[in-house]
Amino acid sequence: MMKHAPVCLMEIREDGHLLEMNLIAETILRPVMAENGLDDDNLFPLLGLVAPEVLKKVKNFGSNAGLIVLNELIGFSQKQFTMTISKLPDGTMVVSIDDISEKHQATLERSVMQGRFEIASDVLHDIGNAIVGIGSNLTRMRRSLDQQGSDNLVKLAGFFSVQQALIAGALGDVKAAAVVNMLNSMVETQKAHREDILQSIVEQTNIITHVQEILHIQRQYVNGQVAPDRRNINLRGVIEDCLSMQHASMEKRGISVTRNVPEQVPSIVGDRTRLMQVILNILKNSMEAIDMTGVEKDIWVRLMVADGLLSLEIKDNGCGFDEATGKKLFDRGFTTKSSGTGLGLHNCRSIIQSHAGDITITSEGRGKGSMTTITFKL
Repeated sequence: MMKHAPVCLMEIREDGHLLEMNLIAETILRPVMAENGLDDDNLFPLLGLVAPEVLKKVKNFGSNAGLIVLNELIGFSQKQFTMTISKLPDGTMVVSIDDISEKHQATLERSVMQGRFEIASDVLHDIGNAIVGIGSNLTRMRRSLDQQGSDNLVKLAGFFSVQQALIAGALGDVKAAAVVNMLNSMVETQKAHREDILQSIVEQTNIITHVQEILHIQRQYVNGQVAPDRRNINLRGVIEDCLSMQHASMEKRGISVTRNVPEQVPSIVGDRTRLMQVILNILKNSMEAIDMTGVEKDIWVRLMVADGLLSLEIKDNGCGFDEATGKKLFDRGFTTKSSGTGLGLHNCRSIIQSHAGDITITSEGRGKGSMTTITFKL
């Protein structure tokens, strides 16, 4: 049993001389001893190299028998181990060394993920607060517009129109007509500006609603409460909402967007917020791939139905990529960005596959742009 045990087991004398080693101990420890030129008949030189504090405890242990160390964490050969040493009444010691590298790595990964989740939760909370603040300001703007109105200016323009003949007697026909025209023009301009502002408020409010939906879903994912909301979705509406959310960024970068999206397209069953997350990520990647100093900065968005498939194509004239890069784009952890995490496209593929769809990204080479194609079965 000792010989074939799954952990390193050894029996040593008080001076460290090896009396017995099982097979796994021979396999793991002998190479380390040989590599460092250590005495292969004594365990103490190896302990002095990899666990000097443990060796000190062993040498200073004053009792005739008992537990010297229990599950002491040590490391060598780029692995993690726990060591337990007990002294027997006959003066010998039993040493066990257990390889916990995989468990240790899993624990580290869980700790890292937990840390990321906590950071993500804090970030989502802060974004949520900011969004609420923006929504409140938009509501105040709309209320202020409703209270101000343009009634007084309309009444003034109407009064001058009615009294134009009398005013002409004082100012002359030309000046009287000019005053009336100017007032009427001010009324129309104010009305147009008011309608534009109200329309912008409505659009921004809709964007805030979509962002809040995304935040809600992301909070569920962070908290491990994934509850996909599947329903009939008009992909055209999803695309238009995503383009609206990215409009300001595209306009700032001078990027032109060409749409080819039919008015009527078949609906698909899916999670609207998650699909928005995918399309927003693809649009963001396309924008970042385009050279800001370039003359032509274009993105093309095309939605079409063919052969029982609903296909969305998002194409750009950005930096593109070579064949080797293309093969790794969806790999978890792979990124071409200095500040990227390598999770964006990996998550996008997972979302699309959860909708029984497919996503590919192709490029003819560096400097030749790229095209993302997302297809759903109808």
